[in-house]
Amino acid sequence: MSARSVVRVAVLALALVLAGSGCAGFLPGKGSGTGGHATVWITKNRGTQLVRAGRVQAGQTLMRALGSLAPVDTRYGGRYVQSIDGVSGSASAQRDWFWFVNGLLGDTSAAEYRLHPGDVAWWDYRAWGKDYGTDVVVGAFPEPFLHGFDGRVRPAAVRYAPSLRSGAERVAELLHARSVRPLGEPVAANANVFRLVTGPRRFVAAFRTPGSGPDGAVVFTYSGPVGELLPGGGRPYLRRFSLP
Repeated sequence: MSARSVVRVAVLALALVLAGSGCAGFLPGKGSGTGGHATVWITKNRGTQLVRAGRVQAGQTLMRALGSLAPVDTRYGGRYVQSIDGVSGSASAQRDWFWFVNGLLGDTSAAEYRLHPGDVAWWDYRAWGKDYGTDVVVGAFPEPFLHGFDGRVRPAAVRYAPSLRSGAERVAELLHARSVRPLGEPVAANANVFRLVTGPRRFVAAFRTPGSGPDGAVVFTYSGPVGELLPGGGRPYLRRFSLP
């Protein structure tokens, strides 16, 4: 084997190792290029008041996409938002604009995050208060199961309470989850988890490892009519941080 052939084999072997590792558990993003579209929401008070919404071209920064929908003033050299549509953040009033992509709180400047096809970007103006540490919300479901964060998608697993298998299978189809098992069954450490449980209507989300940031795996817990989660089901959780 020639020296050139040895190099080619080594490069191929490295590529296969990296692909097999799934980049620390991530699957290839669905449409991770610059074509296609993303969605941007602008709301107030935990999503209870919709200000604007629209589709934008993917591939551009979140800041630029925001500016295409509403007047924006920035600070710190254009890296952070001061006001949207004339509504300004205020340290004295302890109110500000926060952004999520696919239900995950951003950890960088919106001038740096580039939207991927299918992303749901959400700007919300609210008091810091108890929501200051809120870093995962349900209002963009079935995100982040479908498009992840920054184009990196984790495998999905569904776990269900006794008697809820049929509903769990419907949710698993929506989320492209290959692992559908009863509650208590082990879940891969790198997977996003959807838990279907019994009880009054409730929909909450968190990181599986608190404080892991938008690259971390999430766990969503839902109780209520499964049909409400599916296309055409009404989606009462839409643009909400949680239910109730």
